[in-house]
Amino acid sequence: MPPSPTAAGGVPLRAWLLLPFLAVAWGATWPLMKIGAAEIPILTFRAMTGFLAGGALLLLARLRYGTAAPMRRDWRGIALCGFVSVTAWFYLSALSVTLLPASRAALLAYTMPFWAFLIGVLFLKEPIALRRVFGVAAGVSAILLMAWDDVAAAVGSAGVVFPWGVAAITAAAIVWSVGSTLQKEMAFQSPVMQVAGWQLLIGAAPLAALALAFEPMAWTQTVGARALLATAGVALISQALGMASWFTLLNATSVAFASLAVLVVPAMGMALSVLLLGERLGLVDALGFLLIATGLATVLPFGRVFGRRRPPG
Repeated sequence: MPPSPTAAGGVPLRAWLLLPFLAVAWGATWPLMKIGAAEIPILTFRAMTGFLAGGALLLLARLRYGTAAPMRRDWRGIALCGFVSVTAWFYLSALSVTLLPASRAALLAYTMPFWAFLIGVLFLKEPIALRRVFGVAAGVSAILLMAWDDVAAAVGSAGVVFPWGVAAITAAAIVWSVGSTLQKEMAFQSPVMQVAGWQLLIGAAPLAALALAFEPMAWTQTVGARALLATAGVALISQALGMASWFTLLNATSVAFASLAVLVVPAMGMALSVLLLGERLGLVDALGFLLIATGLATVLPFGRVFGRRRPPG
């Protein structure tokens, strides 16, 4: 097979094409979630996206590998990661966009690498690097800034002044970091699409059960085409194609290069929230973005962006 065309620094051309696609796919998650969750109850909405995305990934796995079933030894880890990375993350992230502007939720979600670093230091005995401590401080400062802004905006109103939206998305970011750490520790032997597809299906099942028990079905009589299209977009573009693109990018380049997508996604999420929802960005959002972008630049592994290709698998 002829080698893939390459661009600057030996990075394959397809990696440069996947990078902006991934930034748009993941950035669009936040305004699309806000559109869908405005008409579909949260648990139902997230269960639907999980089942759709999981089914799509398993279909891709069946086409590529001839089977959608993972290795028997991986099932326990798949179930555990599914409950953490899907059930908890899906609920908290969707809850946050009902309490916050989608642009702010998109920004705060990407404090995840900061929490992952702290978990690594506290529980995995990873070394402490001064630049990463600075990055964590910048991320936490952004959270405190936006929590203060939420409280200040609520003072004098009839609402509760506790910043529930900031708390929800911060908890979601922590859950995401725990799930990512578990994902690495499990060392799955099955192909990624099989693992991710089953995690999505298993993680969506408790959300569906809770939705059937506690959420009314009246939304089925009033839901519009825009909310249904947003639901399909989150499931098929942001989750299924986004995840497949992410792991393709990892196999084609280095972790450092792939991490560029994570740096761009918060800005893309904010820009798409302005474009699709008409949200306005203020000084606090700009300062929060600068703090988080600075923090990500110090925490993420950008040491060798144009290094050698990572071996497949």
